[in-house]
Amino acid sequence: MSTGRLAEAGFSLVAVLIGATIMIAVAAACLGAQLAATKLMNESVARSQLEETAIFGAKEVAYEARWADGAALVLSTENGSSRIDLHTPVNYVAGNPVWSTTITYHVVPSPNDANGNGIHDEGMLVRVQNGKSTVICDALVTGGFTATRTGDSLALQVRLLKLYRGRPLTVVAATSATIRN
Repeated sequence: MSTGRLAEAGFSLVAVLIGATIMIAVAAACLGAQLAATKLMNESVARSQLEETAIFGAKEVAYEARWADGAALVLSTENGSSRIDLHTPVNYVAGNPVWSTTITYHVVPSPNDANGNGIHDEGMLVRVQNGKSTVICDALVTGGFTATRTGDSLALQVRLLKLYRGRPLTVVAATSATIRN
């Protein structure tokens, strides 16, 4: 038996279009948030890597300075940054230290352009002993390595700069060492 009315079931075209529009808007908002979070996370990773490099540089110098001959440790300035010349014990004879050849920590020009200004004005902190150079860290800003001695305490600071997606990231690592010899 038919009553003459068509049975209506499901959603109308207007309801489907409104639902699809809302779903697309929510998806776009989620995608925008995801992209922003990914960008922030990548920048945090780049900053963390730069901080790790700066901390390693400061701690590397501090470790060796801690065991240096305090009377022979020389601080000077070279290329706008500090320079450290020191000797560490390599052996002991009858309770007296046998000192190493001179170890120098200083900043030399870097072949990299970390700040992206087209000028190679950054530096590398290097360790030199017996003519052998070892790069401790790269991307130092001008004056980016400072060492200050007060009594038996040596304060060290390393400042690095790196360009990340057109924006400069700058980090500073500082430490100190008590000279024990």
